[in-house]
Amino acid sequence: MVRFVIAIACVSVLVPSSSAIAQSKTAGAKSAPVTSRGLPASGGKSAAGGLATRQVSRSQLSEEPSAAAAEGEPKAADGQGATVELKNDILKQQAPAMDPQLVKELDRILEFWSAASEDIQRLQGKHFRIVYDTAFEVEKQSEGEFAYEKADKGRIDIKPVQVTPQLIAARAKEGADAKAAKRRSQVRLKKDGTPFVLVLEQPEQWSCDGQRVYSVDMEKKEAVVANLPADMQGRNIMNSPLPFLFGLPPDKAKHRFTIFFTGSKFDPASGKAYLTIFPRLPQDAQSWRQADVILDLKEFLPVAVQLLDPAGTKITVYKFRDFKKNQKSLAEFLGGNPKTHFTPDLRDFQVQIIGDEKPPEISGKPDPKLAPGDAGEAALANVSGMKHDDAVKQLQRQGLKRLKGDQQANQIVLEAGPPATSPEQVFTVRSQEPAPGTPLKPGMKVKLSIWTDPTTSSN
Repeated sequence: MVRFVIAIACVSVLVPSSSAIAQSKTAGAKSAPVTSRGLPASGGKSAAGGLATRQVSRSQLSEEPSAAAAEGEPKAADGQGATVELKNDILKQQAPAMDPQLVKELDRILEFWSAASEDIQRLQGKHFRIVYDTAFEVEKQSEGEFAYEKADKGRIDIKPVQVTPQLIAARAKEGADAKAAKRRSQVRLKKDGTPFVLVLEQPEQWSCDGQRVYSVDMEKKEAVVANLPADMQGRNIMNSPLPFLFGLPPDKAKHRFTIFFTGSKFDPASGKAYLTIFPRLPQDAQSWRQADVILDLKEFLPVAVQLLDPAGTKITVYKFRDFKKNQKSLAEFLGGNPKTHFTPDLRDFQVQIIGDEKPPEISGKPDPKLAPGDAGEAALANVSGMKHDDAVKQLQRQGLKRLKGDQQANQIVLEAGPPATSPEQVFTVRSQEPAPGTPLKPGMKVKLSIWTDPTTSSN
């Protein structure tokens, strides 16, 4: 289910929190643009990065390195038991000490940021995304558009950037030029000094209609539909990861996140705020270790967002541009039929349903590869190929237990399997025992063999 929570984050990455807005209204609060000491009314417009050589690393969202970057790249999880049970030092991360005046400026930014979200009813724009796998030294690039409608509907279309000989040649030239000039390369380099290998991204469409999250593969005519629990529907959907990006009141933001100026510096004249954010609650630490945000101080919308995963081996960068706020209609981007703007037409699709409740009015053919348990019947679900944490949550929804204390009482047992043969396999379920479709019985145990990281697994 974590994958779908992350999906909510993707489609809501530019979404203000309605409940947060209601609580953040204070006397004198103004919507952006804002003219105030330390918060100029003018600011740079967002721009997409060049696809050939422009790259934003974890320490390059700002020209100033983040506190974590100063300590070097985070290490991957251990290849033994910690390959499955990732060592959680994430919640122990501390922000560097900041000057009291900077603390005041940060508080002001959080206040204006929250208030500026109040007027957003609809939002759309374009994005450029890079995903780095530092363990396998590969990179994926994609671009597309996104749309949001208040209070809990969103969509993001992801289209792969084609890996052409010209793109590869331009990246190689940039790496060589950077080495010759003894400067930082604008493309991420492998240990041998050559650019990361470009791998073609898969086209995707993620959307949320307030009750369900949809992952749609248009080419394969396949879809995965996740029912949202009642406590995540409506306004509470922003309790998913990344709500700190838009509209949380400062007190709530500080409760969930450690937020500070990257490099402990802030230049109001730049029109932007460079922020580094650590999670403070386990629900967030399960999905990300660190976020770096470039916030435009005119519109109070992010120009770029960078996320580091809990294992420290995957970096995802989003760059945003061409924002359009409160257009009369989203039809220009989403099409003329409002019914399918956020709820896709899944007729003739193979549909996999995840969640305890049966979603109403979902058209589509059931996926013949799925076990009966996947649709919520009293049979063991098929979790093969899922990320290990997603698999555990799927089995827990079926009543199986995994405890931190008495390991003997665990009904879900994770075992380290052989090294993965591809980046996509790492930490996913290789096999399960008993087989999918086995009738659920009280006290039954389910063993999951997990593909391990070949860069950290022992011989």
